[in-house]
Amino acid sequence: MKHNMGRQEKLTRLIGGLVLFIVGWLVLRGYAIFVSEIAATTIAGLILAFAGGIVFLTGIFSWCPLNALMRHNSCAACKVGETHRHLPV
Repeated sequence: MKHNMGRQEKLTRLIGGLVLFIVGWLVLRGYAIFVSEIAATTIAGLILAFAGGIVFLTGIFSWCPLNALMRHNSCAACKVGETHRHLPV
């Protein structure tokens, strides 16, 4: 699979996705102080956990469909056409 994100973007997505997922999980478990109603807590928690999981997975695979759609590539080696291996962070 062709990659379209560099090391810094990958690291940012891994950390940010993990944080979003954990916050979403905490909201689902009822540890949210900023949401008072149960239905709103469930929806907010699901949205945060789902978004965090997607961001984390794009960081793992170093490929983002939105980046591909916008033709954005932050990988310096991919930009010049070098053959290289994308090592984990």
